[in-house]
Amino acid sequence: MKAPLAMLLASMAALAGSHAHAQTMKPGLWEFKQTPQLDPARQAQMAQAQKAMESMPAERRAMIEQMMAQRGVSVSMAGGAITVKTCISKEQAERNQAPVAQHGNCTQDTKRSGSVIQTHFVCTDPASEGDATVTLRGSEGFTNEVTVRTQRQGKTETVKVTGEGRWLGADCGDVQPMKSQAKP
Repeated sequence: MKAPLAMLLASMAALAGSHAHAQTMKPGLWEFKQTPQLDPARQAQMAQAQKAMESMPAERRAMIEQMMAQRGVSVSMAGGAITVKTCISKEQAERNQAPVAQHGNCTQDTKRSGSVIQTHFVCTDPASEGDATVTLRGSEGFTNEVTVRTQRQGKTETVKVTGEGRWLGADCGDVQPMKSQAKP
């Protein structure tokens, strides 16, 4: 489970960098729905993690969900997709800075043509590299395709992720803004 999640975080970090060059995002509650295309073994790990979460006592699951919400994240893994709800503060929106924790010391080369943003990224710790294409849908949404390549036990693993982001509304409810680690 950790490897696919780490790769997803790397791809979302690429999206955060892509948004830095985009039009102004609206502040408020956003949903990022990402569907990784995994090999059968990794897909089984995702299904197992979902079952473990579902079989948890309600009190414990609520406690974990509350802790995540306090960090600015609400996550669901239903249907093979990973859905993250996060709050973008007014300040983050003004800086066009998506609140995605960037892991791995990433560098990015980003090019924009109209509503399409293409990014090539290279990260360390864990080492990965990849490409992301983001197609903007105004200030309230986007679609994306991401390919992440990593080395695991001497072999190159490639994960493709497709998804979308959409603005849900100005009120973040219980989800607090996540602190961005990216530089403004």
